Amino acid sequence: MPQLLSVSRAARLVGISRSELQRRIRNGDLPSFEGQLRLSDLTRLYPDAHVEDTTMLEKVERIIEQALHKARRGQAAVPDMEILAARVGNLSNELASAKLEVSNLNILLEKLKSRLHRLERDPSPEVAAAGRDLLHWLEDEIATLPTLERRTEQLMAQDTFLRIVAAQVHLLPSGHDFFVQGTDTILESGLAAGLALDYGCSNGNCGKCKARLLSGETKQVRPSDYAFSESEKALGFFLMCCHTAVSDITVEAREAGSENEIPLQEITARLRKVEFPSPDVAVMSVRTPRTQRLRFLAGQSVDVAAGGLPPRRLPIASCPCDDMNLQFHVPRRAGDALSEFVFGRPEPGAPVHLQGPHGHFVLHDGPRRPLVFVAWDTGFAPVHSLIEHALSLETGLSIHLYWVAGAAGGHYQDNVCRAWADAIDGFAYTPLPARGDAVAELARRLERDTPRPAESDVFIAAPDEHLARLREALAGAGADPDHLFTEAV
Repeated sequence: MPQLLSVSRAARLVGISRSELQRRIRNGDLPSFEGQLRLSDLTRLYPDAHVEDTTMLEKVERIIEQALHKARRGQAAVPDMEILAARVGNLSNELASAKLEVSNLNILLEKLKSRLHRLERDPSPEVAAAGRDLLHWLEDEIATLPTLERRTEQLMAQDTFLRIVAAQVHLLPSGHDFFVQGTDTILESGLAAGLALDYGCSNGNCGKCKARLLSGETKQVRPSDYAFSESEKALGFFLMCCHTAVSDITVEAREAGSENEIPLQEITARLRKVEFPSPDVAVMSVRTPRTQRLRFLAGQSVDVAAGGLPPRRLPIASCPCDDMNLQFHVPRRAGDALSEFVFGRPEPGAPVHLQGPHGHFVLHDGPRRPLVFVAWDTGFAPVHSLIEHALSLETGLSIHLYWVAGAAGGHYQDNVCRAWADAIDGFAYTPLPARGDAVAELARRLERDTPRPAESDVFIAAPDEHLARLREALAGAGADPDHLFTEAV
């Protein structure tokens, strides 16, 4: 029986994106079997993938770094002994089965060779010649196996290590895959992977993250007060917010297909801190209650009210993967009550009322296309959320960010953008000043930088007075108007 891997695990193993591997499958470079790949075919296509591969080591180092970060925060850093024992036990059972299968195949091979030797001695010259030819072919084929096996063995060793560190979750009916590391819950890991899983309290009480286990093994790592019916228990239902994956699992779970499926929520959060990356922009961080987190899609907005002032709609600047800690970028504006409240340096702990989410400035389902983001001043806030979400999806698609800013210091998180560009293949960052005809300059840059702009999804977040001209200019530069999305900030 050949060693089979899921597309996600195979991509992780050789250090490429899942979309790139799927492209090779569609092109016929790599055969697949019910969505899985043979390890031998993967080795043939990527012969340089081996245990010293720096991409692989970097992935392992990131796992370790995340574990250490959690340890410093007092969270579980690595799988506990029970989970590790279960994963090692599963691998031991697979190893025993593989050894038995190899033993049986070796017995069969020896019987075949014995039968061919008898054919060699057949009195009929034609039968003897056929027996000799088959025996020589078999011996030649066996002689070529060790070289392939050595390369495959290295990948198998890597895969075994990663299966101990992390388990894979396959979601139905969407077909999405993600990995669970340490004792992270399945819900946490799915959100961190950029998936819009259905959930509510994230605390084991509401039951909205209910899912059905179809194969594999889970373990409860957090207490829960939610009561399943006996029929639900018999069908394998569990709460994703309270369970981790012991082995690779397949689950049936609800996901939001669009922003229209995210419910409207009202939450009273608490102000954590206000930072001032530039004199004219404040970054306000708030924290929701642990039992009432904000469910939203990257790029959406909420109505924010603080200090007894009327609410104002602000885009969320943070990633949906961290639903308790939300960020908002607030520009200094005279006469704006919320702006004056934030720039008045309020005390941490002040209540901040949130109502939402709102808006349709989100990444869309369907075939993934290269992404172009245009942010104008604090239009960077929703763009920041969208980029973090796009990176968590690990599509491998190219991303180009253009940030137009006015006053000195207007690119108030320039260091974040340059860090993305330095660390991520296929990510480009172009800061532009908002002087002269910035819109025309932006259109010229897009034509120069993007060979086929009509094949990209273009997202523009800018003040309302610039949006119409930006749409017109970028469409004139080749962007497809049907794949050009705007948000007024």
